[in-house]
Amino acid sequence: MTEESSRKNAEMLDRALDCLRRGRFQDAAGRLEKVFDAEPENPAAHHLAGLMHHQRGRAAEARRHLEQAVKGAPDNPEFHLDFGVVLGDLGRADDAIRHYRTALSLAPGTPAALANLGFALGDKGDYAQALDAFGQALSAEPGHIGAQLGFAHILGGLRAGHYSQELETALLRAFGLVHANHARLAAAAAHLLGLKYGLSQAVPGDSDIAPDIAKDALFEAFLTRCVNIDVRMEHFLTGLRRRLVLAAPGSHSADALKAAGLLGVQCFINEYIFFRQADETEAAARIKKRLEEALAAGAGVETLREPALIYAMHGPLGAVRGAGALAGLDSESLGPDLDRLVRLTVRDHLAEAALREKIETSGPITDATSQAVRAQYEENPYPRWLDAPAQQPASLSALLGGMFPHFTPPAFGPTLNILIAGSGTGQHVAHVARTHPQANILAIDLSKASIAYAMRMMEKLGLSNVRFMQADILEAAAIGGAFDMIQSVGVLHHMKDPLRGWRVLAGLLKPGGVFKLGLYSGRGRRHVREARSLIEAEGIESSADGIAAFRHKLLTEKPGGDLARIIETPDFFTTSMCRDLLFHVHEHHTTPKRIKRDLAQLGLEFIGFEQFEEAGINDAYRQAYPGDAALTDLDNWDAFEAAHGGFIDMYLLWCRKPE
Repeated sequence: MTEESSRKNAEMLDRALDCLRRGRFQDAAGRLEKVFDAEPENPAAHHLAGLMHHQRGRAAEARRHLEQAVKGAPDNPEFHLDFGVVLGDLGRADDAIRHYRTALSLAPGTPAALANLGFALGDKGDYAQALDAFGQALSAEPGHIGAQLGFAHILGGLRAGHYSQELETALLRAFGLVHANHARLAAAAAHLLGLKYGLSQAVPGDSDIAPDIAKDALFEAFLTRCVNIDVRMEHFLTGLRRRLVLAAPGSHSADALKAAGLLGVQCFINEYIFFRQADETEAAARIKKRLEEALAAGAGVETLREPALIYAMHGPLGAVRGAGALAGLDSESLGPDLDRLVRLTVRDHLAEAALREKIETSGPITDATSQAVRAQYEENPYPRWLDAPAQQPASLSALLGGMFPHFTPPAFGPTLNILIAGSGTGQHVAHVARTHPQANILAIDLSKASIAYAMRMMEKLGLSNVRFMQADILEAAAIGGAFDMIQSVGVLHHMKDPLRGWRVLAGLLKPGGVFKLGLYSGRGRRHVREARSLIEAEGIESSADGIAAFRHKLLTEKPGGDLARIIETPDFFTTSMCRDLLFHVHEHHTTPKRIKRDLAQLGLEFIGFEQFEEAGINDAYRQAYPGDAALTDLDNWDAFEAAHGGFIDMYLLWCRKPE
């Protein structure tokens, strides 16, 4: 090949790469074809073709081209890295690990190769080596998103048999990672802290532990960055709060007030779900009155500090008369613990009230069931969250191809139009917005309280590609537009007629567009039905006090059977989540056979279940039904679920509208 031909091929590859970055796959393919005509074995062209097919969700084609790239340029670490990613998507973990290690031998310390190696090792259960790989990646590039997510994910699954300083250091490091999923660390941190302080043997609320909590960095991170989901830890924290609230005014040490400030954040996050006895409630009311009188008298911050920190364990400071004065105090005067509580329970509440006035509406909500559901979420916006783990931006085609290797995604344009039907407080919206930063996202919900919370969090996270609107799914046709993707997770099953809502949304989906749904499993929620029957039989109200009383009943009586599963559910540990789990005003369940029927009525095609691969369910299904290579026979899935007694409480399923 002449020097001129090589130059032209290099220019053509640069243009193809530019097209690929812009999502112009056809133009990229055309330019690559010209390079292959002139130089069929060009490794760089095969590498770029492999990346293109991977972004379009075509793993088999991507593998073929990347294999050629590696053969043609065996000393190129980037080619080995990308080949490993595709092999991992195809379930060839050992081969993926081999190519990641080759990439690292050629370019030691490459963060992306180390992070991908960590994920592959974690999938194989080699957690020690996975943590080491993620740790090396973070040492090389502290802000690497994949390494942060992977490091926290592995740590969150570990349960030590005895206290380990090494594990505490690792957990602290994970809590300090801004892109990590801190909620994933909750159970591991609670377990380790329980071992460290002997909480299973301690008297609940042991006053001797308060100074330790005040000085313990892991305890602070645990209480302020995630919801506790450990029963023994809840018993301890409930007792500690009681002791602090019942102590005589003016008797709290600086360490005790520090512990109260940390516990106040935890109580805000869990929406004050801990059970309280009558004398504690009365004491909290007296403290609140004392704080209100001090605020009315214009008292200084040192007079306000103790009653504010102690009361904040029982209720939001924003509910205190005169709390606006607290919001006006500067952070330095308040000190870090009180300032944090004022921000969470006063300033943020005021910000949401202002945002609420700016919310678009599509029209009045007239359906009776929709009105009842809206009322529930106006009272308890769901869920309350403080941060969201980062997401690696990815093309929709690549995500679909990675989850469903049998499925060939359509060629979506460079800018997706996405509808999220049921935004809640925006946690899932943030996930989608970060995954698809170039997308135009419309998020709708019944509850203005939830939307205001979501809008505030989008501002906090710097996400500007989301538009919010109050709307009923039943009236969503009035929104207009056509969407490449619609997501409605945990929403339709709360409607009077879920199929009616699904039909409305399907009408907004473009031909070739995809749909992600979350629907409750009838078999998987037997434990919820049993709990709801007990709640109904005993006439327990869905108020905060009613929820706390029912939880206290389960925690003290320690029931067996299906009810025992309730206590193991993370949603059991905050008021809004527990209300959504056990006290929802309206709930439907389904089965794979019903899903098949509904899809047929709507003219949609089933793609697959999202969460089953990671849970190991797909492997068991393949053994039971080897003839269903695509894992899409819903009759088989129904029989499989029936045989295994219900293994998931909510199906996450994908479907598409035919072109």
